[in-house]
Parts: sequence; structure tokens; C-alpha cells
Amino acid sequence: MKKLLTLLLLSPLAFAEDKAINLICKGEATVPSNQVSSSTANIYGNGDSASGTATNIISRENQVYSEIIFKLDDGYNSGSIQLPSVMRPPIGGKNIDTWELNNISVTDTEIKAKFRINFLNKPKVSISRVTGRMEYKAGAWPKNFSGDCEKLDITKKKF
Repeated sequence: MKKLLTLLLLSPLAFAEDKAINLICKGEATVPSNQVSSSTANIYGNGDSASGTATNIISRENQVYSEIIFKLDDGYNSGSIQLPSVMRPPIGGKNIDTWELNNISVTDTEIKAKFRINFLNKPKVSISRVTGRMEYKAGAWPKNFSGDCEKLDITKKKF
């Protein structure tokens, strides 16, 4: 009888669902790309000559495939976001790949969070719990990301 009572008391714990959320989100990020070129010109006239040099910087935005790992701990009070190298800005993030989430809000239909890469860049993330779609918006590098998320089982290894 004592064993049966212990089993009944512990059974809810054995089947308790882990509330932590681990996602891998695959999609397209918009990242800036700069091209630098320089040119030199020589001008001749009336027996005099002059020369000048110019530098041109052409800025573009490229769409690149990216995978973001998004984690929320049990209770949804803390979590982290891991960005691939192509999405890490040259200032404040080149050697860092994981940032702590803050202002976390979790409802039945949506997850929202913010994080800070540097003093200018404080991206916002929203994930639909219905469709699995992630939207990432920032004022600086990278400007945005849109992708689809799926559960990531961190207890299993690929190889």
C-alpha cells in the first residue's frame, strides 16, 4: 500500500511537462554590405597638371540565409538568443554569439522579447506560437530577420 501511495504522489512529477522552450528558427536576414572603391584622375591643360583621388563607398542590403536558436527557461522568466556569425554586428557582437533576453512576454499565441547587442542596437523578437513565424526587428545590424521556428530537442545530438 505504501508503494502504491508513493507511486500515486510521484506520478504527476514523472509526467510533468517541461515548460522550457527551445526553438531553431530558419529564414532570411537583411544584412548590410559595403563595397569600397577608389579612383585617381590626372588633368592636363595650359602646361599645368593636377591630380585627385576619390573614394566611393557603396552600401547595400543583402538577404542571407540564417538560423537563430531561441531558448526560454522553465517559467519563461529568462532565456537567450543565439545569432549566427553572419548576423553579428562588427561593433559589440563580433565575438559574442549568445545574448540574454529581457522584457519577456509569453501568451498562448505569442512570445515577445528584447535583447541588447550594443548601446545602439536593441532588437525586438516576436514569435507566433500558432504559426511558428519569427519576426526580428532592429535599428542597426542586422535590420531584420523573418523565419519559421520549430522545436529543438537539445537532449539529442545529431552525431
